[in-house]
Parts: sequence; C-alpha cells; structure tokens
Amino acid sequence: MEINTRDFGVININEDSVYSFPQGVYGFEDVDSFAVFMNEEAGVSFVYLQAVKSPNPCFLVFSPWDMARGYRPEVSEDDLSLLGVESEKDLIFLTIATVPPKDVRQLSINVKSPIVLNPLNMVGRQVILLNEDYPVRYKPFLDVSLSDPAAEPAAAPLKPPGATPFPKPPRPSSGKGV
Repeated sequence: MEINTRDFGVININEDSVYSFPQGVYGFEDVDSFAVFMNEEAGVSFVYLQAVKSPNPCFLVFSPWDMARGYRPEVSEDDLSLLGVESEKDLIFLTIATVPPKDVRQLSINVKSPIVLNPLNMVGRQVILLNEDYPVRYKPFLDVSLSDPAAEPAAAPLKPPGATPFPKPPRPSSGKGV
C-alpha cells in the first residue's frame, strides 16, 4: 500500500503496519488511521507514526523504555476496554517526541499521554495515564527522574513476543521524496 508521507514522500508500507484510531490523537481527532514504520538514518532506526490518508500529521515516536527505563504506565480500565485488552502487558507503548532544531538535548517525550497500540486487533489510542507524576514534556537528557539505570523495564517491550517488528519501508516508490 502506498502512502504520501510528510518526511519521505510516497512510500510503500505493509497493510499490517496500519492501526485504526477511532478517536484519533489529541489535536487530530479526525485522523482515524496511522501507519507505524521504521526509517534508518545514519545507522540509527527511528520509528514514525504517520497519518495514512494525508502527509500530516507525522510523529517521531520512541519506546518510552528507551528514554525512561523506570517507566511504569498505569492505564485506566476504560482505556484498556477500548483497546480490547485486560492488561497493559498486551500493548505497545510509544511516546511522541518533540525535537528542537538547535539543541537535541532539549528533546522531550510525552510520557503522560503515550500512543498505545494493540497489535492483536490493530487498534491504537492516545491515552492519559493514571500516573499523576508523569509530565507531558519529559526531557530524558536533562531529567533523570525516570531513567534509573538499575530499573528493569516493567511493561511489554516495543513489540510483544511473536509480533511482527515494525516494518522498514522501501525507498520512495514514485521518485518523490528522499
């Protein structure tokens, strides 16, 4: 399936990387489907959450445990129900990043309202966690409150065991973009 992306032009993605977002995400409630894919830049893989039907919005996202090892998300029963699961362990958590143009150390991730994906029914949702002390703008390079190096990740990895990893799309298919 081809989609037109904000950052990479037209690319091919696997349909199994598309999640339905019945309520959209905050600020983009009318966007009801997003693709999740990886793109490699200078040997580093980045994960993107890209609207399927238009180039915008597109978000750079991270596994929260890559930036906040002590992350322990508490999801409400209502959100778990809307995602079709009984426990956080069946979900994938992604945090939206904001990267300032001049100083990457000022990068912030939204640990309070992560993107939560259910890979079994391909439904996604942005939730507000019950964790009262989690900020919307956590700066992992400047604030170590969630980065206890001794902490073991408490929840599921980026992809649950047996799930297909986020696909890497081939280069742009129609000559547009990179």
